[in-house]
Amino acid sequence: MDALQSMESYLSTRPRSFPSIVSGIEWHVRSRTIRNTTSARISVPPLLMPNPSPNTAPSAAYTWRTSLTATRPFWSAWFTSLSSKFLNTPGPGKLLILAGTDRLDKELMIGQMQGKYQLQVFPESGHFVHEDCAGKTAMVVADFYRRNERGGLVLPPKVDDLIRMGKVKGTVGGTGTAQTGAARGADANGRATGSRAEDAAAMDAAKQR
Repeated sequence: MDALQSMESYLSTRPRSFPSIVSGIEWHVRSRTIRNTTSARISVPPLLMPNPSPNTAPSAAYTWRTSLTATRPFWSAWFTSLSSKFLNTPGPGKLLILAGTDRLDKELMIGQMQGKYQLQVFPESGHFVHEDCAGKTAMVVADFYRRNERGGLVLPPKVDDLIRMGKVKGTVGGTGTAQTGAARGADANGRATGSRAEDAAAMDAAKQR
C-alpha cells in the first residue's frame, strides 16, 4: 500500500507518447523500468499503439494502449488485504519472487518466518523480476512446481480384474473374498447372462477353493 503513494509521481514522469516503437523500448531500458533489453523488445511493443488523436505530431506517433491513470479508483481495492489473501489461499505451496525485501509488510515477514511460503529474492532485478531475470525465474518456478506437484487420483483395480489376475479368490453368487455373481444379469426368460471372461474367472476361482 505504501508504494501507491509514489505511483502518481511515477506516472507524471513517464512520457505520454513516443515517436516510434523503438524509442519506447529505449525509454524502458534507459529508465531501468526493464533492465533486460531482449525482454523489452518483446514486451514493450504490445504496450503501445498508434496515437488515435487527429493531427498527431511525428514525435507523438505512438501512445500507451492502457491508461494507468484511469485505473486510479481501483488501486486501493486491488492491494487491500493482499498479503492476507496470499497467505490464506489453500494449496500445496506458495512462492513469492521479489527484487528486495524492503517492502515486505509485517504479515508477510511473519508468514515467511513460519514457513508459509517460499521467498526468492533477485536483487539484481527491478520491478519486472520475470523479465529482468527471466532464466532464473523460470528455473525457480519449474523447481517449485516439481516439489509441489500432486499426481492425479489413482483408482483401485476392479474386482473382476483382480480375479482374472489370480490375486483375489471369488465365488459366483455366493460369499467369499469377492463375488462375480452380482455382475451378472438376466435375460427376458430369467436365464443368467454374462461374458465368457466372467465364466472363465469363476471356474478358475472354483478350482482354487
